[in-house]
Amino acid sequence: MKIGELLKMTRTNIGWTQKKMSAGIVSESFYSKVERGVHHIDADTLLEILKAKRINPALFFNPTLSDEKNTISNLIANKIINAVNRRDIQAWQQVAEEYEENKKKGIEYTQWISYALDLGQAWILRSPKKVTLKTQAQVKRIANADNWNMFTYTLMGTAFIILKPDEVKYFTHRAYSIFKKSKGMMNAQVTTSAGALAVNFLIYAYIHNFDKREYQETFEFFEELPMTAENLIYRIILKYYQALLNQSQNDIEKYGSILKDEKFFCVLQDDN
Repeated sequence: MKIGELLKMTRTNIGWTQKKMSAGIVSESFYSKVERGVHHIDADTLLEILKAKRINPALFFNPTLSDEKNTISNLIANKIINAVNRRDIQAWQQVAEEYEENKKKGIEYTQWISYALDLGQAWILRSPKKVTLKTQAQVKRIANADNWNMFTYTLMGTAFIILKPDEVKYFTHRAYSIFKKSKGMMNAQVTTSAGALAVNFLIYAYIHNFDKREYQETFEFFEELPMTAENLIYRIILKYYQALLNQSQNDIEKYGSILKDEKFFCVLQDDN
């Protein structure tokens, strides 16, 4: 699928006009021609649009986008991610209903979507009680694989909510070790997913009152991530949690304010 076609599918799925999708970045006329394949769009401008419209680049640039099932799955995954980031259970419920309705119509999704819905609800509620046994079993199976890919990092980071503290510590260390050994072969998507896993560790560790020393490996891991647009927000989250641990109220408010503006309510602690 060409970039213009994917932009159009993404835009119509969200329910936006071409004017809203292009606003502040390029002219509506130019954008319209990109969708129709008349004009090409350079990578920087495309990334600027995705960032401005809060469209996850890692999902947008999935290498299997030529597969219609994956394209449809990526679109609903964006909605799940947005609901979780905002800790918006009503938005999550709407996505869950859309998922079930589309399945009844014969629309096929990748297996990941059912896990994402299951675990996403758990993160919003900060409780694993409603996670299905099927998802729990799949997490344990994938976690023990020798080679981790983008799917593994994404699933495992999301699955921390259903694991015990010792399991989270073990799998986090394992994830970092595998990442470091394969660093030269990691693409941007895997790097972003590994960063998301590290973020979920910070949330879990703080909720479960981990010792301050147990954060150190994750802090060091963040420093090794390349400075990209996707990883920039991870650095802000890192600073926020360092401020929490150091009880630096000024920095808590500073970085917390940025995260609120970016609608990353999922990483904020309830008392901040």
